[in-house]
Amino acid sequence: MQHPDRPASATVRPVAGPGGLPVLEVNNPLARAQVSLQGAQLLSFQPHGQPDWLFLSPRARFEPGQPIRGGVPVCWPWFGPDPGAQGRPAHGFARQRPWTLRQSADDSDGTTRLTLALSDDDATRALWPHAFELRLDIRVGRTLRLSLSTRNTGDTGFTITQALHSYFAVDHIDTVRVLGLEGSGFIDKLPGAPAQGQATGEALRFSGRLDRIYQPAPERLRILGAAGNQCLDLRSEGSRTAVVWNPGAELVATMADLGPHTHQRFVCVETANAGDDTITLPPGGQHRLTVEIAAQAAGVLS
Repeated sequence: MQHPDRPASATVRPVAGPGGLPVLEVNNPLARAQVSLQGAQLLSFQPHGQPDWLFLSPRARFEPGQPIRGGVPVCWPWFGPDPGAQGRPAHGFARQRPWTLRQSADDSDGTTRLTLALSDDDATRALWPHAFELRLDIRVGRTLRLSLSTRNTGDTGFTITQALHSYFAVDHIDTVRVLGLEGSGFIDKLPGAPAQGQATGEALRFSGRLDRIYQPAPERLRILGAAGNQCLDLRSEGSRTAVVWNPGAELVATMADLGPHTHQRFVCVETANAGDDTITLPPGGQHRLTVEIAAQAAGVLS
């Protein structure tokens, strides 16, 4: 729903997406994008003349209340399994709830800006008993910028973990490297692995299943070997955590919404507050988690 007193974008068109889910299509002079109103989930971002930067599973489920595999899911108000072990959905409920389009506008440089919002209601309070306002600002232009803002609108404090769970398309997982984490230790989430991993001093490569929470993570990371042999720079704000995940051949073959061999086509490099990087907000408190992604010439981080 567009607020009547806010500027509307001529480049944004609401359509019925797969499974009938409402989707916003953005097509401006710089790029194309698709955003599902369920979960405020960016499904696609493609600068003109370039391949899509994001991976969307060919077996993704487009059903009301079900997570969509790929793009940039919003994990909130917890990242990972239900922290209370109460049977609540993994990665929280924000990615499964319908959001509202609050504003869309076009800037003079050709960029499109969208603001989507989610507030507490009876359904969310049954899962998590707090009052909140969640806002996702998306900027579609030569670069992609996502900014997730949390505001505590209640009279008691709360603590969250969260992530912008980005699935980046790659030509082949064997050729991908992630730069910037060489000096960071990590929590290894693989079954049977030592819980704590030490900094390696080397670029991260993928030789099998990988599931790590890097802390402290730098504000800038680089993905070499993204789709079209591109180099993508990620700049984050409001985060001390980077999560890197790829299911590997064995696990992906068991995942109904991915399927055999699809692990070769993506890598998740997530901007997050996870592990001991928690966010506690008093009444009226706010926090913003942001990532900006840009294509760059390949090379070392400086």
